Amino acid sequence: MKILNLRTPVKDIFSNILILLPFVTILISEILLPIIPPLSSVLKVVAVLYMFMYAFMGLKFHGSFLILLGLFLPFFVYGILHSFSINAALSEGFRYLFPFAVLMYGYTVRRHFRFLLSAFIIFVLINDFWQIVNYINWLRGVTQWFYSTDLYGNRYFNASSGIIRASGIVGFFGLHGFVNLIAFFLARKYYHGKRKKLLLSIFLVSLFLSFSYKTIGTLLVLLFIQYKNKLKFFQIVGGLFIIALIAIPKVLASMGESIVLRVEQYVTEGDSARAESYRVMFEETANFNLFGRGVGSFGGPASVTYHSPVYSEYRFNWFDFPDLPTTDTYFPHLFVEMGIIGGLLYLLVIMAPFALSWKREKFELVFAFYFALFFDALFSYSLNNIAFLIFSLGFIYPLYFYKEEEIPQEEVVPKLK
Repeated sequence: MKILNLRTPVKDIFSNILILLPFVTILISEILLPIIPPLSSVLKVVAVLYMFMYAFMGLKFHGSFLILLGLFLPFFVYGILHSFSINAALSEGFRYLFPFAVLMYGYTVRRHFRFLLSAFIIFVLINDFWQIVNYINWLRGVTQWFYSTDLYGNRYFNASSGIIRASGIVGFFGLHGFVNLIAFFLARKYYHGKRKKLLLSIFLVSLFLSFSYKTIGTLLVLLFIQYKNKLKFFQIVGGLFIIALIAIPKVLASMGESIVLRVEQYVTEGDSARAESYRVMFEETANFNLFGRGVGSFGGPASVTYHSPVYSEYRFNWFDFPDLPTTDTYFPHLFVEMGIIGGLLYLLVIMAPFALSWKREKFELVFAFYFALFFDALFSYSLNNIAFLIFSLGFIYPLYFYKEEEIPQEEVVPKLK
């Protein structure tokens, strides 16, 4: 099966372009993020508005999603009106709509799973092979477009174990690892070409080269859950660990040190803005703050830009990074702003697809997507990062409505030749 060929009717080509448009727009916005941040933000807004418009033109929605959304909206409106700043509330409030836009759009294109899967696999492969260019430029000492700039104007890149973290064309190692994780589980189930093992190996290697520890941890947890033979799982993981210990001992030791450091910062010592944000969330919860401090009041960029009083009230400690734009932890942001009730309702809206009657094999895949997204949100802003959302939640409804048995196995996705 090919995405486009000479026999494809013009109408279908145009339809495919419209389906892929928000994916491409979001990809371009990620590429532009380190170069032209304002334009990147505009493109994200355009993509979200496009998905809403496309969904409303379809006039078909998942009933459980609409019911839960209707329950949440009054609390959302209250959160905006209750905020310390209407500008902060409106700025941050739009980000709350990102998962809704993706789910509604996914439901509208629910009959196009095969096309979306083909396009996604091709995209991830291009992204992974482009990393070779990144490695070459890194070894040559060339400053690349996705490098960050410190307070003194110096350019730097994210590295781990002395190696630049793989970021492909998306420009961010976290997203690079995440898309490879999603691609691995999708291809593991729905790719039926002759070189399936090669394809899966590319995704796994690219995932590990991102050095995204939370994504690697997510992979191991999900594989452990899905493996029926737990002993075999430990044998495989143990074997790979021994090989790595012999082949790259310094890299493995450096990774271990990085993991220990993160555990100290986020858990045992708590000397980071992320740990501080959880302290605030737990105190707010202990005070039974059912309705929150208002949208835009904590954790997100709007709360920093408009100087939310919550930080001074809790004597928030930014430690050695006073100029951070966010606390980079999603759940404290959600529950402090929306409160216990509003926060739980919001998560229920996002998880509305679980109300459908899933077959077991598809449910395992959907669980993997949600687990990856929610686990990442413990340490990042993935739940309002439109790129993370569209490459995970965007597949949920198309996966549910996909009937693989209706077509020949060899035509599910294009084979590698």
